[in-house]
Amino acid sequence: MCDLTHLSNLRTSVCLTSLTMLYNALLSLTAFMFCLSLFLVHRASVLENDFRKLQGDIILQLNQPRSEGVNGKVAKMSKTREDIKPSTLQKAQSSAKIFSRRVKREQGSCRAPTSFLQLTANTNKQPDIRGNIAVIPWTVSVQQGNAISQKENRIVVQEDGYYLVFGQVLFERPSTVVGYIIQSWGSANKGTSTELLCCLQDMPDETPPNSANTCYTAGLVQLQQDDELELVIPYKPEVLITMDVETFFGVIQLN
Repeated sequence: MCDLTHLSNLRTSVCLTSLTMLYNALLSLTAFMFCLSLFLVHRASVLENDFRKLQGDIILQLNQPRSEGVNGKVAKMSKTREDIKPSTLQKAQSSAKIFSRRVKREQGSCRAPTSFLQLTANTNKQPDIRGNIAVIPWTVSVQQGNAISQKENRIVVQEDGYYLVFGQVLFERPSTVVGYIIQSWGSANKGTSTELLCCLQDMPDETPPNSANTCYTAGLVQLQQDDELELVIPYKPEVLITMDVETFFGVIQLN
């Protein structure tokens, strides 16, 4: 009987001890959770204050003008070139170069094509003799643009500017000196001509009778609208002018 009573008391004591330990554990856990909650509330409050401060700085930065006047002059921007990272600066420079090349390419594509005109001797006709000069009858070989045109045996300039003028004549049975003159008839002073280029070919007397040679010249000249260019040859009966592709006359617009 005593043993049963002792055993019952022992069980009761163990249960009470277990309940006490469980209670203490729950109490400790509750205290820990309470402290954790207080810490989280404090951190949330700190983060909210930081967020509000950052938001205020951003709004202030956005509302701030890009530049301010200083004594009537525009103040420098807050960030100088030295403040920018090298990589960022290099990327910006590269983008600027690409944009510049693109703009130049687009401008070049919109530019009007260069005008030029080349005449060759008309093989179906003979040189026109006018007193002491000979004029070659021309026909258009190649032409582009509207700044240069043909009028009878002359080249007419339609726009002011600089031009490359060139010509060549193939002579046969030349005498001592052969050549030609490229002259301009200005629109302002019609009736008078201006010598632009001159080509002379000196052939020695011992040159074989059936020999041939070309006389070529070219130069840059400034021409006005409606100027007319003409190639004339001092006439010599003993000199034959070859009406061939080797004889030509032309103008190229440079600007």
